Amino acid sequence: MQYIISVDIGTTALKSSIVQRDGIIAASSSEGYPLMTQGASVEQDPTLWWEAFCRTALELTSKHPDLKIEAIVLSGQMQDLIMVEKGVCTEPAILYSDTRSQPEFTQFTEDLGLSDIKAITGNTPDASGLPAKLMMLKNRQKLTALTTFLTSAHDYLCWKLTGRSVTDPTNAATTGLMHYENSDWDQRILSYLGIDHAQLPIIEPAGKISGSITIEAAALCGLPAGLPVIHGAGDAASSTVGAGAGIPGVYSCYLGTSGWVASTVSCPIDPSYGVFNLKHPNREDTIAIGAMRTTGGNISWLIDSFEIDDNNKYETLQKIASHAAPGSSGLFYLPYLQGERSPFQDPHARGAYVGISRSTRKPELFRSVLEGICYGLASIYQKIETGTGVAAKYVVVSGGGAEDKLLTEILASVLGVPVHVAAVAAHNGVLGSSVIAGKALGWTDSYMLPEQFLQIERIIIPNMEIHRFYQKQLEVFHGLYPALQDEFHIINDLNE
Repeated sequence: MQYIISVDIGTTALKSSIVQRDGIIAASSSEGYPLMTQGASVEQDPTLWWEAFCRTALELTSKHPDLKIEAIVLSGQMQDLIMVEKGVCTEPAILYSDTRSQPEFTQFTEDLGLSDIKAITGNTPDASGLPAKLMMLKNRQKLTALTTFLTSAHDYLCWKLTGRSVTDPTNAATTGLMHYENSDWDQRILSYLGIDHAQLPIIEPAGKISGSITIEAAALCGLPAGLPVIHGAGDAASSTVGAGAGIPGVYSCYLGTSGWVASTVSCPIDPSYGVFNLKHPNREDTIAIGAMRTTGGNISWLIDSFEIDDNNKYETLQKIASHAAPGSSGLFYLPYLQGERSPFQDPHARGAYVGISRSTRKPELFRSVLEGICYGLASIYQKIETGTGVAAKYVVVSGGGAEDKLLTEILASVLGVPVHVAAVAAHNGVLGSSVIAGKALGWTDSYMLPEQFLQIERIIIPNMEIHRFYQKQLEVFHGLYPALQDEFHIINDLNE
């Protein structure tokens, strides 16, 4: 049997998995690491990713020394800004969710024109994009002529393993620096920013061998020097392929700390619908995706705020929330703890409970958070469906949040379509990366997920009576953010 190692660099943890050619996950190892957050600042030390990879790789190879590893494939959080000078990271990585550069974003759009930026990049820009962050760093004199940039966590790991600076088209499409049709860095934007092509990674196909592990890297991670390294695709693409949604008609929904709804379409859609166009790993199709800044992060906030500290804290939360009726007795929750990016962009949006009454208790407070997450995801689903004209046959749910039975049941009823929960819900990205690796190694000739790769643990059929009720609730939900938008901005100004 042939094996690969698939690595996913998430926001809060890195996971390395040994995967058989037939898609069976033989072993996995993961290690967490902290975020550095303060206000709108969200940073992470890239060396933590490398150290976590080395430890997980050493653990896997020491426990399974007889398995012949053919290659390593990477995926991870996208749209990060990582600065390198003389072979060393000079600053913490600025993550995608960092929105400090709002003034620079305003200047960028005024100078180049919003409509022109959309036409170039195929997307609506915001302060989380790399142009505004590069401007912020220049204003703070953090950059020199020798500074080069990596644009995702798996760019960084590929660089550490092979010494090459490359990225994939899916990730490049998120940066705000790529010409969407040409799949290359846009010269007009780079000239405006004062950045050269040579300072950025080379954009290469996801399904390509990017290089091999150097002698220096091999000594640290325990893998053999010369082992092929496949850069792979960003987490949105690998999870979409791994959910079987790499072809039209199937939607995927990822439930992690952040989350998204995605569908494969033949052409990019109008970005005014509030969704992103990402290059499919095949570079021909588009992944239409709407990403919420915070999905499972709302549940983590709830657990921390109410100090649920028992060994089964997620089960405890579900049990309490299940005592509330659908609709949480008129209580709504806005899931915008870190602002929002889809289906609207507003870094100053915040979370809120609306509709608390004297009868409100923990069950309503807990269930309304789960419903608020699902309302947010349903809002994105509706935008993609409207923009593409393609309804979902079903939605495949993956990520750690897919293990929350109540959350997925609510999601099915809110969407009104069947929800398929993967048997190993947290591993869809691993499976998608394995398909991408198979393309690079000649094991497959397409990015279609083989049937045996994805095993569905359960199928949730929506209760259509509850769905009709939730449709009315969703109309109310859609009116809450616009009603509070000005107040959110005032609150931000008062607390800067």
